[in-house]
Amino acid sequence: MNVTLLRPAMWLLALATATAACTSPRGEAPKTVPAEAKPTSASGQASDTADAGLAASAKAGAFAAPLVAQKDADGNDDLGREPPSSAPLFEQATFTKVGRAPLGLLRICDLKAFAGKLYSAHANMPLGSDGATITTYRPDEAKAPFAVAFDWNRAGEPTKGGGGGQGFLRVHAIDGRLYVPDADPPYGGLGAVDHGTEGYVFVSDKSGTFARARYPHAMLPGLPNAEDRAGASVLPRAYHVLDVVKFRGHVYASTGSVPPEARAWQGPSPGALHVANADLSRFTYALGFPTPYPGGVWRLTYMTRFKDMLFAGIQDYDGKSPWDYARFTLPAEAGGRDVLRESDATGKRVTDLGAAFTLRWYTDRGALYWIAGTHDGTIALRRTTDGDTWDTIDLPPTLGRPTDIVRFRGSLVVMMERGLAAIDEGGKTRALATITEKKTPFAIDDILCAAPLGVLDDKLYVGGQNGSGLYRIDPKTD
Repeated sequence: MNVTLLRPAMWLLALATATAACTSPRGEAPKTVPAEAKPTSASGQASDTADAGLAASAKAGAFAAPLVAQKDADGNDDLGREPPSSAPLFEQATFTKVGRAPLGLLRICDLKAFAGKLYSAHANMPLGSDGATITTYRPDEAKAPFAVAFDWNRAGEPTKGGGGGQGFLRVHAIDGRLYVPDADPPYGGLGAVDHGTEGYVFVSDKSGTFARARYPHAMLPGLPNAEDRAGASVLPRAYHVLDVVKFRGHVYASTGSVPPEARAWQGPSPGALHVANADLSRFTYALGFPTPYPGGVWRLTYMTRFKDMLFAGIQDYDGKSPWDYARFTLPAEAGGRDVLRESDATGKRVTDLGAAFTLRWYTDRGALYWIAGTHDGTIALRRTTDGDTWDTIDLPPTLGRPTDIVRFRGSLVVMMERGLAAIDEGGKTRALATITEKKTPFAIDDILCAAPLGVLDDKLYVGGQNGSGLYRIDPKTD
Protein backbone atom coordinates (compact mmCIF):
# COMPACT_ATOMS: atom_id res chain seq x y z
CA MET A 1 0.00 0.00 0.00
CA ASN A 2 1.16 3.56 -0.53
CA VAL A 3 2.74 5.48 2.28
CA THR A 4 1.25 8.95 2.16
CA LEU A 5 3.17 12.19 2.32
CA LEU A 6 3.09 13.24 5.95
CA ARG A 7 4.32 16.52 7.38
CA PRO A 8 4.35 19.33 4.80
CA ALA A 9 7.85 20.35 5.86
CA MET A 10 9.04 16.84 4.99
CA TRP A 11 7.30 16.82 1.60
CA LEU A 12 10.37 16.29 -0.58
CA LEU A 13 11.85 13.69 1.75
CA ALA A 14 8.60 11.74 1.75
CA LEU A 15 8.44 11.91 -2.02
CA ALA A 16 11.87 10.38 -2.28
CA THR A 17 11.20 7.61 0.22
CA ALA A 18 7.65 6.51 -0.67
CA THR A 19 7.41 2.74 -0.71
CA ALA A 20 7.79 1.01 -4.05
CA ALA A 21 4.86 -1.30 -3.36
CA CYS A 22 2.50 1.33 -4.73
CA THR A 23 4.73 3.07 -7.25
CA SER A 24 4.40 2.17 -10.90
CA PRO A 25 7.57 2.21 -13.02
CA ARG A 26 8.16 5.76 -14.12
CA GLY A 27 7.96 6.61 -17.79
CA GLU A 28 10.41 9.03 -19.34
CA ALA A 29 9.49 12.56 -18.33
CA PRO A 30 9.23 15.23 -21.01
CA LYS A 31 12.10 17.72 -21.23
CA THR A 32 9.73 20.64 -20.68
CA VAL A 33 6.17 20.83 -19.44
CA PRO A 34 4.44 24.12 -20.23
CA ALA A 35 2.99 25.97 -17.26
CA GLU A 36 0.25 28.52 -17.63
CA ALA A 37 1.11 32.20 -17.48
CA LYS A 38 0.82 33.83 -14.10
CA PRO A 39 -2.70 35.00 -13.20
CA THR A 40 -3.38 38.70 -13.33
CA SER A 41 -4.49 40.86 -10.45
CA ALA A 42 -7.91 42.44 -10.11
CA SER A 43 -6.54 45.49 -11.92
CA GLY A 44 -5.47 43.39 -14.89
CA GLN A 45 -1.75 43.80 -14.18
CA ALA A 46 0.48 40.72 -14.05
CA SER A 47 1.18 39.55 -10.50
CA ASP A 48 4.68 38.33 -9.64
CA THR A 49 3.35 36.27 -6.76
CA ALA A 50 0.10 35.12 -8.39
CA ASP A 51 -1.75 36.75 -5.49
CA ALA A 52 -3.27 40.22 -6.00
CA GLY A 53 -3.90 42.04 -2.66
CA LEU A 54 -7.08 41.22 -0.81
CA ALA A 55 -7.79 44.92 -0.25
CA ALA A 56 -8.10 45.59 -3.98
CA SER A 57 -10.73 42.88 -4.30
CA ALA A 58 -12.67 44.15 -1.31
CA LYS A 59 -12.73 47.70 -2.69
CA ALA A 60 -14.06 46.35 -5.97
CA GLY A 61 -16.92 44.69 -4.11
CA ALA A 62 -15.56 41.17 -4.58
CA PHE A 63 -17.02 40.02 -1.25
CA ALA A 64 -20.50 40.77 -2.53
CA ALA A 65 -20.19 39.03 -5.91
CA PRO A 66 -23.64 38.34 -7.40
CA LEU A 67 -24.80 34.81 -7.97
CA VAL A 68 -25.40 33.83 -11.60
CA ALA A 69 -27.57 31.15 -13.14
CA GLN A 70 -25.56 27.98 -13.76
CA LYS A 71 -26.16 24.41 -14.82
CA ASP A 72 -24.50 23.20 -11.61
CA ALA A 73 -24.71 24.92 -8.26
CA ASP A 74 -21.37 25.84 -6.73
CA GLY A 75 -19.94 23.42 -4.17
CA ASN A 76 -19.70 19.68 -3.82
CA ASP A 77 -22.60 18.48 -1.69
CA ASP A 78 -26.33 18.81 -2.12
CA LEU A 79 -27.67 22.27 -1.37
CA GLY A 80 -28.54 21.13 2.11
CA ARG A 81 -26.36 23.41 4.22
CA GLU A 82 -28.04 24.73 7.30
CA PRO A 83 -29.42 28.23 6.66
CA PRO A 84 -27.38 30.77 8.62
CA SER A 85 -28.83 31.43 12.05
CA SER A 86 -30.08 34.89 12.86
CA ALA A 87 -28.04 34.75 16.06
CA PRO A 88 -24.95 36.96 15.96
CA LEU A 89 -21.50 35.44 15.74
CA PHE A 90 -19.90 35.48 19.17
CA GLU A 91 -17.11 37.95 19.86
CA GLN A 92 -14.89 35.35 21.53
CA ALA A 93 -15.13 31.58 21.63
CA THR A 94 -13.72 28.55 23.35
CA PHE A 95 -13.31 24.87 22.46
CA THR A 96 -15.36 22.30 24.40
CA LYS A 97 -14.52 18.63 23.90
CA VAL A 98 -17.81 16.74 23.63
CA GLY A 99 -16.22 13.31 23.42
CA ARG A 100 -14.73 10.69 21.16
CA ALA A 101 -16.59 8.16 19.08
CA PRO A 102 -16.02 4.41 19.44
CA LEU A 103 -13.60 3.27 16.72
CA GLY A 104 -12.66 6.94 16.30
CA LEU A 105 -9.05 6.04 15.42
CA LEU A 106 -6.48 8.87 15.40
CA ARG A 107 -8.03 11.69 13.39
CA ILE A 108 -11.25 13.12 11.97
CA CYS A 109 -10.84 14.13 8.32
CA ASP A 110 -14.32 15.40 7.45
CA LEU A 111 -17.63 16.33 9.08
CA LYS A 112 -21.06 16.29 7.43
CA ALA A 113 -24.46 17.12 8.92
CA PHE A 114 -27.09 14.75 7.54
CA ALA A 115 -30.46 13.46 8.76
CA GLY A 116 -30.10 15.12 12.16
CA LYS A 117 -26.65 13.68 12.85
CA LEU A 118 -23.07 14.84 12.44
CA TYR A 119 -21.12 12.24 10.44
CA SER A 120 -17.34 11.97 10.92
CA ALA A 121 -14.86 10.39 8.48
CA HIS A 122 -11.93 8.81 10.33
CA ALA A 123 -8.40 7.64 9.54
CA ASN A 124 -5.13 6.82 11.29
CA MET A 125 -2.42 7.60 8.75
CA PRO A 126 -4.24 7.90 5.42
CA LEU A 127 -2.81 5.61 2.74
CA GLY A 128 -0.17 4.50 5.24
CA SER A 129 -1.81 2.39 7.95
CA ASP A 130 -5.06 0.51 8.46
CA GLY A 131 -8.02 2.37 9.89
CA ALA A 132 -11.23 3.60 8.24
CA THR A 133 -14.52 4.26 10.02
CA ILE A 134 -17.58 6.48 9.79
CA THR A 135 -19.19 7.56 13.06
CA THR A 136 -22.15 9.73 14.02
CA TYR A 137 -22.86 12.24 16.77
CA ARG A 138 -26.33 13.17 18.02
CA PRO A 139 -26.23 15.75 20.78
CA ASP A 140 -29.86 15.04 21.73
CA GLU A 141 -28.96 11.46 22.67
CA ALA A 142 -27.53 12.24 26.09
CA LYS A 143 -26.74 8.65 27.12
CA ALA A 144 -25.08 7.54 23.87
CA PRO A 145 -24.51 10.47 21.50
CA PHE A 146 -21.81 8.65 19.48
CA ALA A 147 -22.30 5.59 17.28
CA VAL A 148 -20.44 3.69 14.55
CA ALA A 149 -22.09 4.08 11.15
CA PHE A 150 -19.60 1.98 9.15
CA ASP A 151 -16.51 -0.02 10.13
CA TRP A 152 -13.98 -0.87 7.42
CA ASN A 153 -11.15 -1.95 9.73
CA ARG A 154 -11.79 -5.64 8.90
CA ALA A 155 -10.62 -6.84 12.29
CA GLY A 156 -9.08 -10.30 12.27
CA GLU A 157 -8.11 -10.31 8.59
CA PRO A 158 -4.43 -10.64 7.54
CA THR A 159 -2.76 -7.23 7.71
CA LYS A 160 0.00 -7.81 5.16
CA GLY A 161 -0.53 -5.32 2.34
CA GLY A 162 -3.18 -3.53 4.38
CA GLY A 163 -5.93 -5.76 5.73
CA GLY A 164 -8.42 -2.92 6.22
CA GLY A 165 -9.22 0.36 4.56
CA GLN A 166 -6.55 2.99 5.06
CA GLY A 167 -8.60 6.08 5.59
CA PHE A 168 -11.96 7.72 4.96
CA LEU A 169 -11.13 11.30 4.03
CA ARG A 170 -14.45 12.72 2.81
CA VAL A 171 -18.16 12.16 3.40
CA HIS A 172 -20.51 13.93 0.98
CA ALA A 173 -24.26 14.24 0.58
CA ILE A 174 -25.17 13.70 -3.08
CA ASP A 175 -28.77 13.29 -4.26
CA GLY A 176 -29.93 12.78 -0.69
CA ARG A 177 -27.47 9.98 0.13
CA LEU A 178 -24.00 9.81 1.65
CA TYR A 179 -20.92 8.92 -0.43
CA VAL A 180 -17.66 7.90 1.24
CA PRO A 181 -14.60 7.07 -0.92
CA ASP A 182 -12.21 4.35 0.30
CA ALA A 183 -8.87 6.18 0.14
CA ASP A 184 -6.77 3.00 0.08
CA PRO A 185 -8.60 -0.33 -0.16
CA PRO A 186 -7.48 -3.57 1.53
CA TYR A 187 -4.78 -5.38 -0.45
CA GLY A 188 -5.24 -2.95 -3.36
CA GLY A 189 -8.72 -4.38 -3.83
CA LEU A 190 -10.60 -7.53 -2.91
CA GLY A 191 -11.08 -8.76 -6.47
CA ALA A 192 -14.79 -8.06 -6.78
CA VAL A 193 -14.34 -7.06 -10.43
CA ASP A 194 -10.67 -6.57 -11.26
CA HIS A 195 -7.91 -8.76 -9.84
CA GLY A 196 -5.27 -6.19 -10.75
CA THR A 197 -6.45 -3.38 -8.48
CA GLU A 198 -9.77 -1.77 -7.62
CA GLY A 199 -11.18 0.86 -5.30
CA TYR A 200 -14.54 1.48 -3.65
CA VAL A 201 -17.08 4.18 -2.85
CA PHE A 202 -19.49 3.34 -0.03
CA VAL A 203 -23.02 4.69 -0.62
CA SER A 204 -25.67 4.96 2.10
CA ASP A 205 -29.41 4.81 1.74
CA LYS A 206 -31.46 7.99 2.06
CA SER A 207 -31.59 7.71 5.84
CA GLY A 208 -27.79 7.76 6.05
CA THR A 209 -27.48 4.05 6.85
CA PHE A 210 -24.54 2.15 5.31
CA ALA A 211 -24.55 -1.53 4.40
CA ARG A 212 -22.23 -3.52 6.65
CA ALA A 213 -19.27 -5.61 5.62
CA ARG A 214 -20.30 -9.20 4.92
CA TYR A 215 -19.07 -12.01 7.14
CA PRO A 216 -17.17 -14.23 7.38
CA HIS A 217 -13.95 -12.38 6.48
CA ALA A 218 -15.46 -8.86 6.40
CA MET A 219 -16.00 -8.83 2.66
CA LEU A 220 -17.53 -5.99 0.66
CA PRO A 221 -21.16 -5.09 1.17
CA GLY A 222 -23.38 -5.77 -1.83
CA LEU A 223 -23.77 -3.29 -4.68
CA PRO A 224 -25.88 -0.16 -4.22
CA ASN A 225 -28.56 0.85 -6.67
CA ALA A 226 -29.91 4.14 -7.95
CA GLU A 227 -33.08 3.92 -5.86
CA ASP A 228 -32.19 3.54 -2.19
CA ARG A 229 -30.10 0.43 -1.60
CA ALA A 230 -26.86 1.02 0.30
CA GLY A 231 -23.68 -0.75 -0.76
CA ALA A 232 -20.19 -0.48 -2.22
CA SER A 233 -19.63 0.83 -5.74
CA VAL A 234 -16.57 -0.71 -7.41
CA LEU A 235 -13.88 1.23 -9.29
CA PRO A 236 -11.79 -1.17 -11.40
CA ARG A 237 -8.24 0.03 -12.12
CA ALA A 238 -8.09 2.46 -9.18
CA TYR A 239 -5.28 2.42 -6.64
CA HIS A 240 -6.83 5.09 -4.42
CA VAL A 241 -10.13 6.96 -4.28
CA LEU A 242 -9.86 10.39 -2.66
CA ASP A 243 -13.11 12.24 -3.34
CA VAL A 244 -16.53 12.15 -5.01
CA VAL A 245 -18.54 14.90 -6.73
CA LYS A 246 -21.54 15.25 -9.03
CA PHE A 247 -20.90 17.33 -12.16
CA ARG A 248 -23.26 17.86 -15.10
CA GLY A 249 -25.49 15.01 -13.97
CA HIS A 250 -22.72 12.44 -13.47
CA VAL A 251 -21.01 11.26 -10.29
CA TYR A 252 -17.20 11.29 -10.51
CA ALA A 253 -14.53 9.92 -8.22
CA SER A 254 -10.98 11.31 -8.14
CA THR A 255 -8.30 8.67 -8.05
CA GLY A 256 -4.78 7.51 -8.61
CA SER A 257 -5.34 4.96 -11.31
CA VAL A 258 -4.35 2.59 -14.09
CA PRO A 259 -5.24 3.60 -17.67
CA PRO A 260 -7.31 1.03 -19.58
CA GLU A 261 -4.40 0.05 -21.82
CA ALA A 262 -1.92 -0.37 -18.94
CA ARG A 263 -1.10 -3.14 -16.49
CA ALA A 264 -1.63 -2.57 -12.78
CA TRP A 265 1.44 -2.16 -10.55
CA GLN A 266 3.79 -1.95 -13.52
CA GLY A 267 2.57 0.61 -16.05
CA PRO A 268 1.59 4.29 -16.02
CA SER A 269 0.02 5.77 -12.89
CA PRO A 270 -1.73 9.07 -13.70
CA GLY A 271 -4.32 10.84 -11.65
CA ALA A 272 -7.78 10.11 -13.01
CA LEU A 273 -11.51 10.65 -12.87
CA HIS A 274 -13.84 7.66 -12.81
CA VAL A 275 -17.52 8.14 -13.66
CA ALA A 276 -20.39 6.16 -12.11
CA ASN A 277 -22.86 4.21 -14.20
CA ALA A 278 -26.60 4.82 -13.89
CA ASP A 279 -27.23 2.21 -11.19
CA LEU A 280 -24.15 3.23 -9.14
CA SER A 281 -22.77 -0.31 -9.15
CA ARG A 282 -19.55 0.63 -10.91
CA PHE A 283 -17.35 3.58 -11.80
CA THR A 284 -15.31 3.37 -15.00
CA TYR A 285 -12.14 5.19 -16.03
CA ALA A 286 -13.15 8.46 -17.75
CA LEU A 287 -9.86 10.34 -18.16
CA GLY A 288 -6.31 10.60 -16.94
CA PHE A 289 -4.35 13.64 -15.82
CA PRO A 290 -1.85 14.83 -16.89
CA THR A 291 -2.00 14.02 -20.60
CA PRO A 292 0.39 13.19 -22.14
CA TYR A 293 1.54 11.19 -19.15
CA PRO A 294 4.95 12.50 -18.02
CA GLY A 295 5.88 9.58 -15.77
CA GLY A 296 5.79 9.31 -12.01
CA VAL A 297 2.87 8.62 -9.69
CA TRP A 298 -0.02 11.10 -9.73
CA ARG A 299 -3.41 11.48 -8.08
CA LEU A 300 -6.35 13.80 -8.44
CA THR A 301 -7.48 14.65 -4.92
CA TYR A 302 -10.24 16.88 -3.53
CA MET A 303 -12.87 18.40 -5.83
CA THR A 304 -15.53 21.08 -6.06
CA ARG A 305 -17.79 22.79 -8.61
CA PHE A 306 -17.54 26.50 -9.33
CA LYS A 307 -19.15 28.50 -12.14
CA ASP A 308 -19.81 25.32 -14.15
CA MET A 309 -16.18 24.24 -13.85
CA LEU A 310 -14.83 21.27 -11.92
CA PHE A 311 -11.73 21.87 -9.79
CA ALA A 312 -9.51 19.03 -8.55
CA GLY A 313 -6.38 19.07 -6.43
CA ILE A 314 -3.22 17.36 -7.68
CA GLN A 315 -0.69 15.20 -5.89
CA ASP A 316 2.41 13.93 -7.66
CA TYR A 317 5.03 11.95 -5.78
CA ASP A 318 7.97 13.67 -7.44
CA GLY A 319 6.74 17.11 -6.43
CA LYS A 320 7.54 18.46 -9.89
CA SER A 321 4.07 19.28 -11.13
CA PRO A 322 4.08 22.66 -12.91
CA TRP A 323 0.42 23.02 -11.91
CA ASP A 324 -1.32 23.47 -8.58
CA TYR A 325 -4.70 22.01 -9.54
CA ALA A 326 -6.63 20.72 -12.52
CA ARG A 327 -9.71 22.46 -13.92
CA PHE A 328 -12.28 20.75 -16.13
CA THR A 329 -14.68 22.64 -18.39
CA LEU A 330 -17.15 21.29 -20.92
CA PRO A 331 -16.73 23.51 -24.00
CA ALA A 332 -19.75 25.08 -25.67
CA GLU A 333 -18.88 23.17 -28.83
CA ALA A 334 -19.20 19.83 -26.99
CA GLY A 335 -22.44 19.28 -28.92
CA GLY A 336 -24.48 18.14 -25.95
CA ARG A 337 -21.78 15.88 -24.52
CA ASP A 338 -21.98 15.84 -20.72
CA VAL A 339 -19.24 13.36 -19.75
CA LEU A 340 -15.77 14.80 -19.30
CA ARG A 341 -12.84 13.88 -21.54
CA GLU A 342 -9.10 14.44 -21.22
CA SER A 343 -9.34 17.38 -23.63
CA ASP A 344 -11.54 19.19 -21.10
CA ALA A 345 -8.71 19.40 -18.54
CA THR A 346 -6.39 22.35 -17.96
CA GLY A 347 -3.54 22.44 -15.47
CA LYS A 348 -3.61 25.71 -13.48
CA ARG A 349 -0.72 27.42 -11.76
CA VAL A 350 -1.15 29.92 -8.90
CA THR A 351 1.88 29.50 -6.64
CA ASP A 352 5.40 30.45 -7.66
CA LEU A 353 6.69 26.88 -8.05
CA GLY A 354 3.56 24.80 -8.61
CA ALA A 355 2.99 21.35 -7.10
CA ALA A 356 0.73 22.73 -4.35
CA PHE A 357 -1.32 20.29 -2.29
CA THR A 358 -5.02 21.00 -1.72
CA LEU A 359 -6.49 20.67 1.77
CA ARG A 360 -9.94 22.18 1.19
CA TRP A 361 -12.24 23.86 -1.31
CA TYR A 362 -15.24 25.87 -0.18
CA THR A 363 -17.74 27.89 -2.21
CA ASP A 364 -19.77 30.73 -0.75
CA ARG A 365 -21.84 33.55 -2.30
CA GLY A 366 -20.19 33.52 -5.70
CA ALA A 367 -16.64 33.00 -4.45
CA LEU A 368 -14.37 29.96 -4.27
CA TYR A 369 -12.01 29.53 -1.32
CA TRP A 370 -8.96 27.29 -1.59
CA ILE A 371 -6.73 26.11 1.26
CA ALA A 372 -3.49 24.76 -0.18
CA GLY A 373 0.12 24.29 0.86
CA THR A 374 3.53 24.33 -0.77
CA HIS A 375 6.81 22.47 -0.33
CA ASP A 376 8.13 24.79 2.38
CA GLY A 377 5.22 23.97 4.70
CA THR A 378 3.35 27.22 4.04
CA ILE A 379 -0.43 26.81 3.85
CA ALA A 380 -2.54 29.72 2.60
CA LEU A 381 -6.22 30.57 2.18
CA ARG A 382 -6.97 32.04 -1.25
CA ARG A 383 -10.12 33.35 -2.87
CA THR A 384 -11.38 33.83 -6.44
CA THR A 385 -14.59 35.09 -7.99
CA ASP A 386 -13.76 34.18 -11.59
CA GLY A 387 -11.84 30.91 -11.27
CA ASP A 388 -8.61 32.46 -12.56
CA THR A 389 -7.52 35.38 -10.40
CA TRP A 390 -6.68 34.54 -6.80
CA ASP A 391 -6.24 36.76 -3.75
CA THR A 392 -4.53 35.59 -0.58
CA ILE A 393 -6.43 36.27 2.63
CA ASP A 394 -4.25 37.44 5.50
CA LEU A 395 -5.05 35.41 8.62
CA PRO A 396 -3.96 36.00 12.22
CA PRO A 397 -0.38 34.61 12.24
CA THR A 398 -0.56 33.57 15.89
CA LEU A 399 -3.22 30.98 14.99
CA GLY A 400 -0.95 28.92 12.73
CA ARG A 401 -2.07 27.51 9.39
CA PRO A 402 -5.67 27.19 8.09
CA THR A 403 -7.41 23.81 7.97
CA ASP A 404 -11.04 24.52 6.92
CA ILE A 405 -13.55 27.30 6.24
CA VAL A 406 -17.34 27.41 6.56
CA ARG A 407 -20.18 29.93 6.86
CA PHE A 408 -21.63 30.03 10.37
CA ARG A 409 -24.19 32.48 11.75
CA GLY A 410 -23.88 34.71 8.71
CA SER A 411 -20.08 34.94 8.84
CA LEU A 412 -17.20 33.05 7.32
CA VAL A 413 -15.09 31.33 9.97
CA VAL A 414 -11.69 29.74 9.39
CA MET A 415 -10.38 26.88 11.49
CA MET A 416 -6.65 27.11 12.11
CA GLU A 417 -4.10 24.99 13.94
CA ARG A 418 -4.22 27.10 17.07
CA GLY A 419 -7.66 28.67 16.99
CA LEU A 420 -10.57 30.04 15.02
CA ALA A 421 -10.72 33.22 12.91
CA ALA A 422 -13.59 35.16 11.34
CA ILE A 423 -13.67 37.06 8.04
CA ASP A 424 -15.90 40.12 7.82
CA GLU A 425 -17.66 41.34 4.66
CA GLY A 426 -14.75 43.64 3.84
CA GLY A 427 -12.22 40.84 4.01
CA LYS A 428 -10.69 41.71 7.37
CA THR A 429 -9.95 38.87 9.77
CA ARG A 430 -9.94 38.60 13.54
CA ALA A 431 -9.24 35.85 16.04
CA LEU A 432 -12.32 34.32 17.66
CA ALA A 433 -10.69 31.59 19.74
CA THR A 434 -7.10 30.79 20.66
CA ILE A 435 -5.53 27.61 21.98
CA THR A 436 -3.10 28.55 24.71
CA GLU A 437 -1.84 25.05 25.53
CA LYS A 438 1.52 24.08 24.08
CA LYS A 439 0.06 21.14 22.16
CA THR A 440 -2.94 21.64 19.89
CA PRO A 441 -5.31 18.86 18.79
CA PHE A 442 -5.67 20.56 15.39
CA ALA A 443 -2.08 20.54 14.12
CA ILE A 444 -1.58 19.74 10.44
CA ASP A 445 0.70 16.73 10.25
CA ASP A 446 -0.80 14.93 7.25
CA ILE A 447 -1.53 16.65 3.95
CA LEU A 448 -4.53 14.42 3.24
CA CYS A 449 -6.30 15.12 6.54
CA ALA A 450 -6.73 18.49 8.25
CA ALA A 451 -9.09 19.49 11.07
CA PRO A 452 -12.60 19.86 9.55
CA LEU A 453 -15.47 22.15 10.51
CA GLY A 454 -19.11 21.11 10.62
CA VAL A 455 -22.39 22.80 11.54
CA LEU A 456 -25.31 20.96 13.16
CA ASP A 457 -28.36 22.62 14.77
CA ASP A 458 -26.67 26.03 14.86
CA LYS A 459 -23.64 24.60 16.65
CA LEU A 460 -20.14 24.71 15.19
CA TYR A 461 -17.89 21.66 15.56
CA VAL A 462 -14.31 20.77 14.69
CA GLY A 463 -12.63 17.36 14.42
CA GLY A 464 -9.39 16.60 16.26
CA GLN A 465 -6.21 15.20 14.73
CA ASN A 466 -4.73 13.51 17.78
CA GLY A 467 -7.18 11.04 19.26
CA SER A 468 -10.22 11.93 17.12
CA GLY A 469 -11.82 14.12 19.73
CA LEU A 470 -14.88 16.05 18.60
CA TYR A 471 -14.98 19.66 19.82
CA ARG A 472 -17.83 22.16 19.95
CA ILE A 473 -17.00 25.86 19.58
CA ASP A 474 -18.95 27.79 22.22
CA PRO A 475 -19.25 31.47 23.12
CA LYS A 476 -16.71 32.51 25.71
CA THR A 477 -18.47 33.68 28.84
CA ASP A 478 -15.65 34.93 31.07
